Order: sequence, then C-alpha cells, then structure tokens
Amino acid sequence: MQQFMDFFETWFNRSVFFLASLVAVLIGLIAVFIPLNLLLIKMNWGSIWWLYEAVEYALYIGVFLSAPWVLHKGAHVRVDVVTSVLSPAMSLHVEKIMDLVGSMICIMLFVYGVRIMIWEFEDGTLPDKDLRIATGYMMAVFAFSFLLLAIEFLLRFRRSQLVDLPGSSETGF
Repeated sequence: MQQFMDFFETWFNRSVFFLASLVAVLIGLIAVFIPLNLLLIKMNWGSIWWLYEAVEYALYIGVFLSAPWVLHKGAHVRVDVVTSVLSPAMSLHVEKIMDLVGSMICIMLFVYGVRIMIWEFEDGTLPDKDLRIATGYMMAVFAFSFLLLAIEFLLRFRRSQLVDLPGSSETGF
C-alpha cells in the first residue's frame, strides 16, 4: 500500500505541476496579447474583440487550477499566530488537524461545485458576454480544483505522518 501511495503522490505532484505550468503559459499569453491588441488598435487594424473576456476566463481558471500547486509548495497565505506560540509537537498536531479540516472543507466545496455544474449544464446557462463559455464548464473547473485541493490536504497529512518534524514543509517557489 505504501508503494502505491508513493506512486500516486508522485503522479499527483507531476499533474499539479503540469497544471501550474499551463497557468504560467496562460499568463505569458496574456502578457503578449494585451500589448498586441493595443498595437492593433493604435495602428487602426482592428482589435482582438474577445481578449478582455478571455483574460477574465484565464484568470479564473488559473487561480483555481494553480491553487493545489501553491498549497503543495506552501506558498499560500498562512497565519501562524497560533502555531508560533505552541510547542513544536503541539504545532505539528494542529497542522495535522488543519490539514484534515481543510480536506473536509474542500470535499464539501467539490460536492457543491459538482451539483451546481450539473444544474448549469441542465439549464444551459450562458453568461451575458461577447465570449460565451457555458457556466457549467466554469463550475467544472471550480469543482475539479477543490477535488485536487482535498487530495493535496490529505497528502500533506500523510507526509506529516511520515516525517514528524515541524517546519519540514517546503516553502516558496
């Protein structure tokens, strides 16, 4: 079982890194297309009419799909006011509990996202925009990201069981 879990964690980490890399490419494309659009407008050659709404969608997708990678890296926003005053052993226990609580919250949001996604697809809801992507697809991104976050919280809990050293998590980029 340990070997399977190690394989799963390796596969999961590579998948999350791949999604974060795609988000980085999206951000790079935004950085290229916005000045290109401004150049087209200044030269009176038209414009990329769908660009600003595409950027809006890309930012939405990017935030949700890169969140598991950010959590894995420990680069998320944390408030360590409570754990900084506790003993290292007690701080580790609080971290473990919070990993389980975080996973439960993410599972609830995943279930909520799936329910809303199904309703949106049944209703055929489209946003009031020029670039229309069905709302169900956006809710699918929401649900999928919270599934990934729940798995990452559980893997963090597993890692804390394997290595009982406070401050052993990797931080930064």
